[in-house]
This record gives sequence, C-alpha cells and structure tokens, in this order.
Amino acid sequence: MRRFISAVIGVLLLLSLVGAGTAAPDAPEITLQPQSPCYPEYSVAMYTVKASGTNLSATWYMEWQGQTYTISAVGDTQQPWEGYTSGSYGARQLDENTFVYVFEGIGRELDGAYIWCVLEDGHYDVTSQKTRITVGDYGSPPIILEIPAELTVEQGAEAEIRCIAQSPGEQQLSFLWYETTTGRMEDMQAINRGEETADYLLCDTSQIGTRNYLCMVETSEGGRIYSSIVPVTVTEKAPETTQAPEETNPETYATVPTGETTPETTASTPETQPISTTEPTASTTTPTTSTTEPQVDEADSAGLPWWGLTLIGAGGVGAGIGAAFILIPRKPKV
Repeated sequence: MRRFISAVIGVLLLLSLVGAGTAAPDAPEITLQPQSPCYPEYSVAMYTVKASGTNLSATWYMEWQGQTYTISAVGDTQQPWEGYTSGSYGARQLDENTFVYVFEGIGRELDGAYIWCVLEDGHYDVTSQKTRITVGDYGSPPIILEIPAELTVEQGAEAEIRCIAQSPGEQQLSFLWYETTTGRMEDMQAINRGEETADYLLCDTSQIGTRNYLCMVETSEGGRIYSSIVPVTVTEKAPETTQAPEETNPETYATVPTGETTPETTASTPETQPISTTEPTASTTTPTTSTTEPQVDEADSAGLPWWGLTLIGAGGVGAGIGAAFILIPRKPKV
C-alpha cells in the first residue's frame, strides 16, 4: 500500500512539473495605443500599435459608414472603402511587437472612420482603442513616439502623463491637454481652460475613480495629432502596516533574589529534614518524605532489646519524616 501511495505522489509531482513547463504565457499588453493624426488629403496615413508579448499577430478593422470591415484581410472582392485610397494599403509588422496599418494616399471620404486592431499570441487576444481617422486641410502631423497606454495610482500619489512627440521637420511643437468624461475624443474639453500646455500633465488624484486624458500636439505650420486616450485610475490608498513591538514574557526574565528558592526548585528538589522527637501539629507541618533513617542515641539504645529498635525503625519509615514515633518504655535494671 505504501508503495502504491508513493507511486501516485510521484506521478502527480511529475505532472505538475510538466504542467509548469508548458504553462501559457502572460496575456499581451498594449504599450502604445493608435494615435489620431490629422492627415492632409492624399498623404500617407499610418496607425501604429505596440504591445508586449511573443508570437504576436494583428488583425485590423475599420468602421466606416455604419459598417465594420476586416481591412487586414482584403480578398478578391473589393470593399467599398478601397476606392478612396490612391495608392497601396495594408498591414505591416515592423518588428515582433510593433504593428502598423498604412494608407498610401488616403482620401477625404474616409474622414470620420474608426480604425483599431486585435492582437493575439495563440492563447490570448487584446483589443486596441478605436482611433478616429481625420483627413482634411492640415499640415503634415507630428508623430507621438511615447505616451502611457494607462495609469493606475493610489489616492494622493503623484501621477504624471508625459507625451514624447517628434516634429516632421524643424518645426516647433506645442502641447494642449484635454479631458473627456465619456472616453470619446469628440467629448474632450481643455483642462484648466487651456492652461495645461507642457509636454506632461500632472493628474488630479484626490478622488477615487477613473478619468480620461489626451494631448493635442501641434506644429508651427498647422500639423496636428491627437494622442490616444489615457485612462488614469485612482485606487484607495492601502493602509499602512506597523510592526507590533515584541512582547517580553515576564516569566522568562523573572529574577529570583539571592538566597531564595523558587517554588519549582523547592518542589523538585526535596531536602533532607532532621528528625524531630516532637510530634508535629497537623495544621502547621507538611509531611515530607525523608530518606534519612532515624537516629537513636547510643546510650538509650543500649538498654533496649533488639525488637524495640526494630519497631522504632519500622515506625519511622512507615510514617515518613516528622511522623509520630513509637516510644517503648525501658525495663528497670535488676
């Protein structure tokens, strides 16, 4: 039976090790959402998504005039939106974690459409934000290189969103931060009446909940791009934990004055009591066992017969230390 149980445990351990070695990887996380540049008509429009993970692939979608199209898998049949691009178009993968959709010559008719992608690694999938396609009379837009996909901070902690952008030429860049209560770019409002114009925003974390921010970056020649929406979630501050001081056990560190003995010592180490010839009182004397045999005066013992000595010894042993003695009267000498 023991061998059987040991074999079962061994098999279970082996299975757990095999399972740990073949566990699915973590789900991919988007690190850069697609931005919303404002493109001049017939320019090259690019939409980029970056994510963490391995073995990633992307499927791109577009919502246009109330219909949703899978634009990364264009077949032999032409989709209606394809007529409003003057050049080639399609999905590109720049590296293992960077995915781009390109319209080479985007038409004004696609203004107002939304584009997004779904990333998958064979185990999980994650969907990017929908970003608005904007086409019109604009200058060449700047490029946003980095901006957080989202932030989560504790209440009262500092939360900073930094937007790193690049100009298409030698043009100067300006920044303006917005907030949207619905999470849609169409409902955005400038923060502090347009006073937030740095390349970073210090978010208000005084209230628990989620607020949505975005940044507009503009060139000195009128090129413009709107960032992805950055949700900032403020959570309740975790209570501070304080370590309780170690308590001292009074029994461990109790001291005994010199010359005194503790009750435990007295109880565990019996002392030899001297034999008393007086009968102890029951209310004041506690009987204790003695290993010392009663002592008899030689002068008295000389006048006692042998059986008297025997009775005295037996009485002392049977009654214990301090027990009543049997006194035998002497015979008068003839």
